[in-house]
Amino acid sequence: MKKFSLAHVFPFCVALALPAAEAHAGDRMDLTDLTQGDPFFYTSDQNIKADDKQKELLGIGRPNKTHSQIPHLPFYIGYMNTNSTYRFVTVAEQVFTMIGEGKHGLWRVQENGTVREYLKKGATGLSENADLLAKENQDLITQNYSSFLPQESWSGYKYPDEKLSKDGKLNYIDLPINHPKYQQKYAGHAPIDLANWYCTMSENDYPYAQQAMNFAFNQPGANQIGPLGKRAGLDVKENYTKVLRLNPLPDARSWVNVGQKGKDNLHVKWEAVDASKTNVEYYLVERPFFNKPYLFVTAVYDNKDNTDHRYVRPEGAYYDSIKNKKLKTKVTSQPRFHLENGKLGKAVGLPIYGVHHPNRAVFGGGGACPLKGGDWGRYPQTTGGSGWPTQYEEVTPLCDSVLVDIKFFSNLDGRDWNDATKYLANAGVGTKTVTYKMQPGNYGVFTDPYNTKRGVKNADSQEVPGELTVTYPSVNPPASYVKPPKLELTDRMVPSEATTCRPVHQASFEKELVK
Repeated sequence: MKKFSLAHVFPFCVALALPAAEAHAGDRMDLTDLTQGDPFFYTSDQNIKADDKQKELLGIGRPNKTHSQIPHLPFYIGYMNTNSTYRFVTVAEQVFTMIGEGKHGLWRVQENGTVREYLKKGATGLSENADLLAKENQDLITQNYSSFLPQESWSGYKYPDEKLSKDGKLNYIDLPINHPKYQQKYAGHAPIDLANWYCTMSENDYPYAQQAMNFAFNQPGANQIGPLGKRAGLDVKENYTKVLRLNPLPDARSWVNVGQKGKDNLHVKWEAVDASKTNVEYYLVERPFFNKPYLFVTAVYDNKDNTDHRYVRPEGAYYDSIKNKKLKTKVTSQPRFHLENGKLGKAVGLPIYGVHHPNRAVFGGGGACPLKGGDWGRYPQTTGGSGWPTQYEEVTPLCDSVLVDIKFFSNLDGRDWNDATKYLANAGVGTKTVTYKMQPGNYGVFTDPYNTKRGVKNADSQEVPGELTVTYPSVNPPASYVKPPKLELTDRMVPSEATTCRPVHQASFEKELVK
């Protein structure tokens, strides 16, 4: 069988790629950094001079705090797209927001408790039948294999049918998360028994959102995984390199296709999921795909009153490590969701790629749902799966049976605004008492004839002195941030105008397919 090289593939959500500098040559605006290198740009036109009385509050020069001594916080903005559908991300006052389209289709996938590690370029690989647990192989596994090889770009990925190198060594190995290489990092981990429902949000390297996401992923509120997320394996860092938990804005929902009563599965109808009965956690994750980082939105569901969303394959090294626990070992082909109308609805998947993809033929192939889990591989060949090699084949994607509104926020400092002690005005000075200076006088005397004719006095009127001290119930530090590592975007690849969500072999290379 002839094989494709990655040069013959439209990368995941990108047709062609150009260096950032070349892509924007002649442009007046650098789209990879919309704040132009200054996330405090909103004060760039301000300069407190030595003879300005405001210097007592703000100091001399460009201000970096408010009159109440609260430090200014950086602002970021970015965007990403697939199929010319755009999502916009912002960071303001340590609140991350992501606004995109309503009712975006998701696919179901489920982690199998393993990590696929690829052989490093030029390194010595293991023999085909090597024992991955043998003591004599551990140094080679640790040094020569990795789950992500950023320096190798697309070539770091190997297709499922490229298991062996030219010299007969293993191009990749699958290690359970309890393998010695991970040094007990996942000891005591909850069984990975929940699916996650995902879809692509960005191009490879997400260059137009890198500044905002680099900041967000480095804040205290990032990489905090909830109980459902852990049961979906989202905390396995070798698979999910960066994670940000999201909260839906009030009118955003998950929606499940229950179909139109009495008609076939091509007659669709989505109903809102009742999140008070079907638990859900949402995340924006970075995960390498074809050895390139992308952003994906993912949702993890679990019903309070049934086990429809749970499964562990009763076979393999991962199962052997947890089989003494109570596990569900049969896939529910159509999991149920509680609906806001009070009913239970079975998820009905579609055989098409997605409801927002009416003509995949323009990309040279594809358009059908893969209808099985596992490595995306050489899709649109029918051998392709719906995601990654670390996922169960038998947990099928149920394409676009679930939709989600891309309308989320996240508190990056890890503290919610409903905390009564957060954002109090004494945070900047750091004391319970704050002295306020003002112009003294008798304030609040009524002068309107409606009141004076009737002799009505203002009960709130009082003599206000030149200084007053207010005592607060507590003192908490102001919202702060972690300075993120500096990005080097000069040589990053910037997607061209033609984008497609997930790789498609170009039509001009169809003749290379072996029928």
